Amino acid sequence: MQKLLRPAATLAMMMTAVTLTGLTVTGCNKTAPHQSRHVMVFIDMSLSTLPDRENYKKYIEKIVYKLKESDRLTMCKIIDLTIADFTPIYDLTFPSFSMWSDNRTQYDKSMRDITHGLIATVDSVLNSRFKVQKNEIVNSFLICDQIKNGKPGRKSLVIISDMQESSSEFDFDKDHLTPVYLDNAIAILRSKNRIPKLEGVEVWMAGAYAKDTEKFFAVQEFWKRYVAATGAQLRSYSHTLLDFE
Repeated sequence: MQKLLRPAATLAMMMTAVTLTGLTVTGCNKTAPHQSRHVMVFIDMSLSTLPDRENYKKYIEKIVYKLKESDRLTMCKIIDLTIADFTPIYDLTFPSFSMWSDNRTQYDKSMRDITHGLIATVDSVLNSRFKVQKNEIVNSFLICDQIKNGKPGRKSLVIISDMQESSSEFDFDKDHLTPVYLDNAIAILRSKNRIPKLEGVEVWMAGAYAKDTEKFFAVQEFWKRYVAATGAQLRSYSHTLLDFE
């Protein structure tokens, strides 16, 4: 006959089971470590964007305050020679924090100083009046490919522009963007190897503007097709910066 367990032994077994269950649940619910992220921001410096520059500053601040330790931020200009005259406005990897060797108060102060310096630099650039008539937005994707290709971690691309491509091939503000035009535009870029492979990259487009609703949606359709052709994921296309995370 099976022996009956004493109350004390039964209680001990129950406590052991609860403890093991708790350890299992705790192990499953551990917070995942922060995955480093590289955010590239391209800012349109053409004269057509002057009326919207104050909003651009707000978008950039929103991006900066989302960044965490070990994240990298590269800020660049969209100009008439975006790729031929490429020089980053800012390229910085935020310092990592070690709970064993770093002082939290000093680290937080250092992060604030970096952030304030970064925003001040961007403000200075946006307050300038470059005599840029055209903007090669497409070429910012090529730069993104060159810098991020093969790098680990999460990758984000933010284009802050009215999204009116104005280059040697296209002038969205003046051209009539019919479905045939859009097909031809993508075909031309493909033939010139100007559609990079950006699988895994998340794309936000903020500042989008057009003179009328029909043109707005036509330009949006081009960028949807272009981003899809690169293999990247278009997270948002809007006049403002939506849901950046």
